[in-house]
Amino acid sequence: MKTRHDERYESDVTPSSEVARCYRDAIYDDDRDVSLALLHYRGGEDEFRLGRDYSCSDDAGDRASGADILAQLGWGDHTFQDESVAILTELLGDSDPYVIYCAAVGLGHRSAESAIPALLRLTAHSDPLVRYGVVFGLSGHEDGRAIDALIRLATDEDRDVRNWAVFGLGSQIDTDSPEIREALRRALGDADHEIRGEALVGLAKRGDSAIVPELLNEWRDDDVSILSIEAAEETRDSRLYQRLKSFTELLTLDDDPYFAGRLADAIEACTPKPKAEHLLSPD
Repeated sequence: MKTRHDERYESDVTPSSEVARCYRDAIYDDDRDVSLALLHYRGGEDEFRLGRDYSCSDDAGDRASGADILAQLGWGDHTFQDESVAILTELLGDSDPYVIYCAAVGLGHRSAESAIPALLRLTAHSDPLVRYGVVFGLSGHEDGRAIDALIRLATDEDRDVRNWAVFGLGSQIDTDSPEIREALRRALGDADHEIRGEALVGLAKRGDSAIVPELLNEWRDDDVSILSIEAAEETRDSRLYQRLKSFTELLTLDDDPYFAGRLADAIEACTPKPKAEHLLSPD
């Protein structure tokens, strides 16, 4: 049953084949401004066949395009789910790293638990782009095998792989365990502030006892990331209130209304609650 409806795409008469061709022509352009959104929105038999046919090509760029087409057919309706997952899983065995990456990301969009074993075989692939795709494919699964792999990949030598693995552990699953917390705490020592921020958010969501001192330590040099502010809001801990308030004077917020809004939300969440007055009943 179709649940999606968007007037922009309902009225667009561009043939899906033309959308696919334009995307294929720009597949290797870093700054490409073409999109498969219309094709994904339609998500019908014709669009599935386009993805399937591109995926069977002898040309690696075609196969990568096919994987991207199959990744999000039907948007949240996930049309042709089983057929697309089967093709994407097969593409994980491709000889071209970019094709493997696209297939792994596509399986992530498809939330394909059946593909976890095939993705696990690629966690030590020599190409960091493939490992990055594998992280995307494994994220969001409350599955011990996927979680263990993300814990390992959270220490990967590649920054993007580490970042997405920590994000996957911290924010994409509800599972809590000593191993997950240890991985998140370890990520607090990363040189990259975004990775530290993802770890802070993950620990805050789990109510970790170390989160308040870790946030105060993160802010010791007035270097404040949006993720650390989100983590503070998640804690709702009044011990952070004064430090959060100080940022309204220390930081220039006029040019970043989103940051200012999140800071205001965090301050409100951490505002000390007045102590309840206990009324004594007369003797």
